[in-house]
Amino acid sequence: MKTLALFLILTCNFTVAGAQPFPSRPIEVVNAFAQGGANDLNIRALQIPAEKILGQPLVQIFKQGGGGIVGTNEVATATPDGYKILVVTSGELTAAPNLVKTSYSLDSFAFLGRISSKPYALVVRSDAPWKSFNELWKATGNPPGKQTIGTTPQGGMFLTAQHLIRRGGVQFTTVPYGGAGPALTALLGGHIDSVWAPLAAAEAQVKAGAIRVLAMTGASRVAGHPDTPTFRELGIEAPFVQWTGFVAPKGVPAERLAILREALARIAKDPAYLQLADKFGVEVAYASADEFEKQVRDEDQVFRALVKEFGLAAK
Repeated sequence: MKTLALFLILTCNFTVAGAQPFPSRPIEVVNAFAQGGANDLNIRALQIPAEKILGQPLVQIFKQGGGGIVGTNEVATATPDGYKILVVTSGELTAAPNLVKTSYSLDSFAFLGRISSKPYALVVRSDAPWKSFNELWKATGNPPGKQTIGTTPQGGMFLTAQHLIRRGGVQFTTVPYGGAGPALTALLGGHIDSVWAPLAAAEAQVKAGAIRVLAMTGASRVAGHPDTPTFRELGIEAPFVQWTGFVAPKGVPAERLAILREALARIAKDPAYLQLADKFGVEVAYASADEFEKQVRDEDQVFRALVKEFGLAAK
């Protein structure tokens, strides 16, 4: 009887331990770019409502390097238990793998959902001599390549900037940085003439009057910037926007994926998140996991064609 009783106690304890609700500890969110960029702003906007909804904090971990490849690879190879996820943009998922050889692919991840979307913008310091994109455009050709533009070494910022340069005939010399944050810091320090960055990353400095937006991507003008033209209005096709979403390593149990996906959907409607998102210049544009995955896979095909056309793939 004593042996049976001990067995039942041990079995009961094992069952209780094994049935811990998910999540039962903090979730790490890897950011593959530097502080101050769009990924950072998105995470900061949703940390408070996420902890309320999930019952555990989201801890942001910066793992930059290789235009987003280092941090992305860390999540791709992480234990698939749902406790390490990736805040992700086109740079990591659809641009970098088409530009250089990566050990991960889209099939390395389970999609959780998109949380925001905002245009790319061409920005200069507020004291720059160029008051419009056309003025800067003319300056880039006299002499050609004199004007510099900050981008990432590869990824979404780099590839969409290349699209602008080649389609628009803008003769910039590109200067690589580890993300939009460092590039904007270099701009403010007078080290470069302009930056190609997600509008969300530049928004705070725009509001502070330190930098000026000359033009932006997308199909239409953005609320809050009614006087800033789109490149389409200027006769240059620049359709790309920077979306931000979340993925987990492939193999996370379905029930845990469902919890994370449902939490993201709830966060996108949470008043606290919407208030913080507005404060940080994040334009909420939630999409479900399936919708997000379709968007990413469609964009992957577009970027693959551009890389081939421009001859940008690593030899």
